[in-house]
Amino acid sequence: MHSAGGKIRNSSAVTVRRMLASDVSAVLRILEESPEASIWSRECLSESASGGTGWVAELGGGVAGIFIGRIAADEFEVLNLAVAKVWRRRGIATRLLRAALEEARRAGARQAYLDVRASNERGISLYERFGFQVCGRRPSYYRNPTEDAVQLVLHNDGLKP
Repeated sequence: MHSAGGKIRNSSAVTVRRMLASDVSAVLRILEESPEASIWSRECLSESASGGTGWVAELGGGVAGIFIGRIAADEFEVLNLAVAKVWRRRGIATRLLRAALEEARRAGARQAYLDVRASNERGISLYERFGFQVCGRRPSYYRNPTEDAVQLVLHNDGLKP
């Protein structure tokens, strides 16, 4: 199914689906081991699951990654993305982001925005591969530890099929 430390050989083994209330405990565990992600409370994650703003990557019967985003008018906002430590660097974040952007496009989004920790070089690199561009910086935006956020935007062309 997968090679040690490499891409998952059978990409159909990963299923991206809407987050369910039953996924919240697994999502909390992923966030706890992901200091680069935003830590959300159980209540906020439950709201995201019931509101349809969360997706999970399921692999081998378990949750391997999470994505939370929302659409407002014609804009899509990436709110959180994290992959379980044992499944990192295997294409799961790419699958989650691709599925979420496709959903945003179908829903009429013309632009996508996000904030990412300035030190999260892997995250920034992932978003740039999708065509996101730096558009600003928020000083001291994150806590624990305090850190700037880099703001990124993906314009209409990046959301086209």
